[in-house]
Amino acid sequence: MLRKATFPGSVKRFQAPRSCLRRPRVRAHTSVARSSEAAVGVQATSAAHADLKAAAEKLISLKESAAGQDDLQKQIDVLTELSAQAGTDKIAPELNNGNFQAYTLTGRTAQRLSSVIDLGLLSFNKYQPNSMKVMMSKSQEAGGVYKGPQGGSEQAYVVTAPFDFVEQQSEDQEAKPTGLKGRHLAIAEYMTVPDTPQRLIIQFKRVQLEPGNDSPDHLQRWLDTLLQHNPEMDPKTGILNVEMPQHPPEAWLDHVMMIPEYQLLKGNFGSVTLLKRVD
Repeated sequence: MLRKATFPGSVKRFQAPRSCLRRPRVRAHTSVARSSEAAVGVQATSAAHADLKAAAEKLISLKESAAGQDDLQKQIDVLTELSAQAGTDKIAPELNNGNFQAYTLTGRTAQRLSSVIDLGLLSFNKYQPNSMKVMMSKSQEAGGVYKGPQGGSEQAYVVTAPFDFVEQQSEDQEAKPTGLKGRHLAIAEYMTVPDTPQRLIIQFKRVQLEPGNDSPDHLQRWLDTLLQHNPEMDPKTGILNVEMPQHPPEAWLDHVMMIPEYQLLKGNFGSVTLLKRVD
């Protein structure tokens, strides 16, 4: 915040010499010059924002066209450098919260999202049978990230991931969806780190398993498959909530870029995710 300049001591009246009579003109010219410099600064900021937005949109285009990891990483590097130059490589509190569509781009999480995994891997082995095979949905619309007030917390962090139960006889065979769909929610709280302005600490509180289809037939099949293995599941809704232990798992996320429309995050396991604001 700019502060009004103050000068110590009393102000003495004096007779200005004639040479001082020209000073107001000089100050007027200086004021005009400073205004011009400020205008240039605003234009540069707008240009940087446009470049960042275009680079983020190109990253989404590459992801949706199934580009290789090398191409994705090159564009991530471009976006990272642009953000560092623009000073957007930290958390802006007024931009942090919201609903976001998530694009997991690289790292271990990206590999898991494109592979057949065990149900237990979604939930720290809390969902049973934990050996059932699932594959994350390719539809981006059903999943995402929410940051903000929820359930008594002002700093909730919720990741929603849709998935399909699949059958796979062996790793070299293609997985076949069974028609049974679900959603996994990782419900956490985030904390900022004062001496690391780009970082959020994520502390997981609970996980939630719920049907991915609201039809009565699907719900019945869901209950027939899972209820006997998860007695805490609600028999009416098919929703299972599992609280984390007293010392819950933690992770951290560094915000490589944060602008109103997009956020680029790098996790502690090296995964890179682009968030697109949808609210």
